[in-house]
Amino acid sequence: MPELAPNTRYIIPAESPEKARLVRQYAMKKAIYGWTSAVPASVNLASISHVLDVAAGTCVWTADFASIPEVSSRLTKFFPEKGFLDGMGVSTFKHDITQPFRPELHGKFDLIHISFLLLCLTEEGWTSALNNCRDALNDGGVLMIDDADPIMYTEWSLPPPPDAATHDIESCLQAPGWLGKANRIYTAYSLKNNFVPELSFRLPSMLSNAGFTVVEKGRGYAAAGKICRSRSFNGTSLNLAEFEEFSVENLVFIFEHLAKDLFAQAELYECKDVKVTTMEGVECMLQEVRSGLLTEGAVSIGGYFIAKK
Repeated sequence: MPELAPNTRYIIPAESPEKARLVRQYAMKKAIYGWTSAVPASVNLASISHVLDVAAGTCVWTADFASIPEVSSRLTKFFPEKGFLDGMGVSTFKHDITQPFRPELHGKFDLIHISFLLLCLTEEGWTSALNNCRDALNDGGVLMIDDADPIMYTEWSLPPPPDAATHDIESCLQAPGWLGKANRIYTAYSLKNNFVPELSFRLPSMLSNAGFTVVEKGRGYAAAGKICRSRSFNGTSLNLAEFEEFSVENLVFIFEHLAKDLFAQAELYECKDVKVTTMEGVECMLQEVRSGLLTEGAVSIGGYFIAKK
């Protein structure tokens, strides 16, 4: 495993399968929120010239944003995989987001984008990252974050409403059947690594503490498996039928890496107080989760936030 910064931890190898998965996942995310562009319609593109994409991954958001006619002619962008982006007039650099940016980058950017760091940053890492993004934005600059909570729900175990305080994490970990096993992989991995499993509930206060004002927020349900066929879930419209197969393979791919990491550290539980002790047990657990997604389906909560400095 490559060396990781102390407040970050991402264990999925950055190889071709992961790159292809992230590109498809981006398309699904846009469908979840009903976006037709890289940013919500409320973002004033006319005011944006300098953009920073944090934890940019596969360049998919960069390419999508750079293709918007209103910004393509005046875009300055920082992102990995420089060769792919040279033709877009994009500059690149490598940086640990939990560390301050170079002084010459302070106050430089009109828009900063962060996406899907739920399995990357600890709470301390988030605090540092948000402060560093604030410093890199100009006055009135916009921080756009979209992320998700690593907690699964079903039609018979519904997620908390938007005005709830947070998740009942212990109940989710002890949910019956395959759903509990899914959360004893997904949620347990987050807790074990001191990540923030309730990001959709916590980010407004975290942003406020970092000096931002949230001007827009939205909630979406990331459906998986059978629920993708539904036109709505818990009163929210869905349009995810084309992602039914991908959504299952996506989660199982993630869960496979998380489960094996938990198992290697003797932290994977079949049920409360009963550890999984063999690789055969790990595979059985993953198969049961896959079957549950195919036959019943599940959702996790996603949220996006538009915040101004």
